[in-house]
Amino acid sequence: MAKVTKKMVKPVNPPTKSSGKPKKDKAAAVIKPKRVKAKVARAIKHKEPKLVENTKQLLVLRGNKTNEDVNNLLRDLRMIKAPDSKSLAKKNELHPFDDANSVEFLTTKNDTSLFLLGSSTKKRPNNIIFGRTFDGHLMDMIEMGFENFKSIDDFKIKSKMAPGSKPCFVFSGNEWETIEEYQKLKNILLDTFRGTITTGVNLKGLDHVIVCSAAKNRVLFRHYSIAFTLSNDTHPRVELDEMGPRFDLSFRRHKFASADLMKAALKKPKELAPKKIKNVTRDELTGDKIGRIHVDRQDIYSMNVRRVKALRKTPAQLKTDDEEME
Repeated sequence: MAKVTKKMVKPVNPPTKSSGKPKKDKAAAVIKPKRVKAKVARAIKHKEPKLVENTKQLLVLRGNKTNEDVNNLLRDLRMIKAPDSKSLAKKNELHPFDDANSVEFLTTKNDTSLFLLGSSTKKRPNNIIFGRTFDGHLMDMIEMGFENFKSIDDFKIKSKMAPGSKPCFVFSGNEWETIEEYQKLKNILLDTFRGTITTGVNLKGLDHVIVCSAAKNRVLFRHYSIAFTLSNDTHPRVELDEMGPRFDLSFRRHKFASADLMKAALKKPKELAPKKIKNVTRDELTGDKIGRIHVDRQDIYSMNVRRVKALRKTPAQLKTDDEEME
């Protein structure tokens, strides 16, 4: 019988080599976030809410089917809004009244809160949609048809409109104050073409005016160039020359914002609210400052006033006063 030695016996559970430090669990390990690039950080900060928002940008879109008049009108309106406008040359299958997701995606991607969509189909020829969004959601939208279109190129006058200049607006007709569709259209047009909000405007910077006239359920859109000439008066003489575009609008469909969405859009930050001054108000019509002063009761009879000799009573008048008192 062979002799069994220690070397020939294999241990059932061989001892494992243990390192001095315990192993870390991968799930429990802290994953450090990647460092954001400076370019990405600036883009994120640019889209954050601000106390004073940037100038609203306009996104010009073309539907699946268009014609020459629609393309020229979109180009002319984009020129009026320039340089605060963007245009997508590619045609898109957009139907915002049926599905607004595509329009909301494009406006959010291009960082624009205003959009202008032009199309022309057999059912709705020469169609144009003015719309705006708030916080990535569709807010207001008005669909209109246009006719009697005349482009800027059809006018002989050369455009004197400087890029980025603020247009003047004239709204003619009682409909702009009494009918809801006209009121919304007026608000959207002002929101679209007003440009940068400023506290004052140089007189020489007023070089064009947009005139919108309400007539028989239509809106006549006219665009004029302003020229200042010398006159005998202290104010300069103003001359208007039509520079285009010119077209007539008719209402088709519309979709307005809900009361909750409109309330959220009109909300102003508390930091911009004017500080309240005690006993001081402003007149709603003129804007004049009105102050209230609290004065103690005064005894006007004990005041030392100048007594004019001509106003003194004669002895005869004093005698009659005494008789009346008796």
